[in-house]
Amino acid sequence: MTTRNSPEAWNLRYAESEMVWSLEPNEFVVEYLSDLPAGKMLDLGGGEGRNALWFASRGWHVENSDFSAVAVTKFLQRAEREGLLELCTGTTMDATHPESCVTKPVDLAVMAYLQIPAADLAAAIATAAHSLRPGGTFFGVWHARENLEYGFGGPPSPELNPTQDELRAACEAVGMNIETLTLRERYFVSGDQQRKAIDAVLLATAAA
Repeated sequence: MTTRNSPEAWNLRYAESEMVWSLEPNEFVVEYLSDLPAGKMLDLGGGEGRNALWFASRGWHVENSDFSAVAVTKFLQRAEREGLLELCTGTTMDATHPESCVTKPVDLAVMAYLQIPAADLAAAIATAAHSLRPGGTFFGVWHARENLEYGFGGPPSPELNPTQDELRAACEAVGMNIETLTLRERYFVSGDQQRKAIDAVLLATAAA
């Protein structure tokens, strides 16, 4: 949920608002992953941890990581309020640095709206792949490049909105098998208007 800015900039943004992102999990996370049996999960660039907390509420052991220490602290505070702290680990780390992950191997790695340049995103996907157990699941969702022309929201710079080809190449480089790679429309209310966003959705598995 972070763009490729400094941790200091994102610390300030998270400190200025009670919640930067929705309290609810991403709709595609719910749609694609609800049927998975509980296990260990890693969210890379997870911000305040809305997706990780949803998994924890379903019995998963989760690690929510972000390079903003403020976001990670807010995640842990919410986990405590909701009685989920024993299932939650918070890690301040850069998603492109695999050695920083605490929980591994994991059954599931999630990456939601980590909008960073293609080379950095490939490194972050490699972090996810290296954190997975053999046969584990990787799920990602991003504002797609097509969103710049046909959708609303997300970063305005093309290099921060991945293409399907970039995502495919990043997965293939680390030997993950792509199950689904598609564009999905997502509708939400901004101000007093309903808006449409175009997201790239990726489901892949680590080599067995």
